[in-house]
Amino acid sequence: MSSEPIEWFDIPSVLGRRAASILGLSKVPIVELDDSHRPLILAHLLALNETDRRLRFSYALGDAAIAKYTASIDFERDSVFGIFGRDEVLLGVVHLAELNQPKDSTAPKGAELGLSLDANMRGHGLGTLLFQRALRRARNEGIEMLFIYTLMDNEAMLRIAHKLNMRVSTADGQCEAHLRVEPASTSSMVREFVDEHLADIDHLFKGSLNQFRKWAEEF
Repeated sequence: MSSEPIEWFDIPSVLGRRAASILGLSKVPIVELDDSHRPLILAHLLALNETDRRLRFSYALGDAAIAKYTASIDFERDSVFGIFGRDEVLLGVVHLAELNQPKDSTAPKGAELGLSLDANMRGHGLGTLLFQRALRRARNEGIEMLFIYTLMDNEAMLRIAHKLNMRVSTADGQCEAHLRVEPASTSSMVREFVDEHLADIDHLFKGSLNQFRKWAEEF
């Protein structure tokens, strides 16, 4: 995948970086994805090289296995968020997957986080922002425990886990990071509502900008 100008998504078109920082909102528009985005999620994951597939799934999954995973995402139960580049290309995706638990279970309600990021986009803090967006959703959905399962050599993922103050344990080359999630509050609900709608507006704006750019290039 070609390199993407960081400026395209680093500054929200509907809210300046400084204003976003003051309000505690995401400085990068992060869009909630749904079933209509499934082909874009698949294209994003298929673009990962063998090493990145191994880091994302703990195994270097083949194309068929990635297609099966993408088809299995339950958008009614889980939450998926993405960062878009130009031409409707997903540059990063985080999947918040609620863990299956028996109805009579007394264990904390849990969810697992999975992150993938285009190699050209690393080093800008986008992975952390995607995780923070998923954490806000988990909090507001009543998730009590958040988990990350990754390989010991996935340094980028472990750095994010430490940034989020997750507890990390290791065994047999695998790492488990977990975080007890704070209960939802009025503030967290409002913050997610505003973040979500600003991201949607930004995405629509940039989609229109793309169409105009393509039209202009034809003349």
